[in-house]
Amino acid sequence: MQRPTIKTIAQETGLSIATVSKALKSSPQVRPETRAIVVAAAERVGYELNMHGVQLRTGKTYQVAAIMTAPGPKQQEWEGVEYAQLLSGISWALEESPYRVSLYAVRNFEESLATIRQIVSLKKADGIIVSGTRADDPRIRIMQEADFPFVTYGTTIQNDPHAFVDADNEQMIRRSVARLVERGHRRIALINPMADLSYAITRLEAYRLALEIAGLPFDPALIVHDRLTPAFGRESVLTMSRLPNPPTAYICANEASALGAFSGFHERGLVHGRDAVINATDDLNVSQYFAPPITTYFLPINEPSELLGNFILRRMEGEAPEVLQALIMPKLIERSDDRVMPKS
Repeated sequence: MQRPTIKTIAQETGLSIATVSKALKSSPQVRPETRAIVVAAAERVGYELNMHGVQLRTGKTYQVAAIMTAPGPKQQEWEGVEYAQLLSGISWALEESPYRVSLYAVRNFEESLATIRQIVSLKKADGIIVSGTRADDPRIRIMQEADFPFVTYGTTIQNDPHAFVDADNEQMIRRSVARLVERGHRRIALINPMADLSYAITRLEAYRLALEIAGLPFDPALIVHDRLTPAFGRESVLTMSRLPNPPTAYICANEASALGAFSGFHERGLVHGRDAVINATDDLNVSQYFAPPITTYFLPINEPSELLGNFILRRMEGEAPEVLQALIMPKLIERSDDRVMPKS
């Protein structure tokens, strides 16, 4: 039996060989509905695209490098969203294109920097998706200087404009603080990520501004930064609950730290909703199963991950980075009233 070719698909669909060829390569010159017809016909006749030949002709790798920090073999603490969840959504977004995701699991920022240098210099991929952005991120400068297509999961503060996807951390924190103030809280703790991360800085500035708007003083004793593990959340509560004037509310940056905060409540004999409350900016919606369930801001991980995949495809097609920038506002899920309980 003769192997199906592009000509076979052209005969099957009634389209020209040139149109079929462009459709199989996801050319922007072909309408999505036309490409869908071609892909369906290719599946019917059993056609397989010779990617090696396409790579030789185009000089493309048809690979998107996803640079993501993965937990090391000795790292036992949960830190919320893992790279696998992000990777799944990105892969779905690329499914109808000739591109595939190549995961580069790195241990730290320095390794991600070295990996990006290598990918860019050796052209080991056609685009890069990277997370864990810093306020002034040298990885971004490397990619911009090489005019290499990329999208970041996270914003930056001092870098030139670039494509990004992120949760709207500023609005989340401002609204979280305002909501707690409206419910009578005057001592609100912020359990924040590592201080060098861009979103940690954004959250801290939004927290300061929200306190200022509410007419409340800023107390550095109510701010902590570290890796967002349950151990960190627990230690934060153990430390701050012993202050002469302890917090009555804790805003945790993720569910992992919120889970640890509950452990701190238990050790200190605190009752959620009576002595203090815990809120979180959510990632997997696990907090609906906490006892009691807590108020969170929920952003399904498929939303930012699919946008990352969509944006990198558009960047590789030459679309300007300034139009590929998305801040997604997570949904507030109020699972408790969170008001300050009157002292008896």
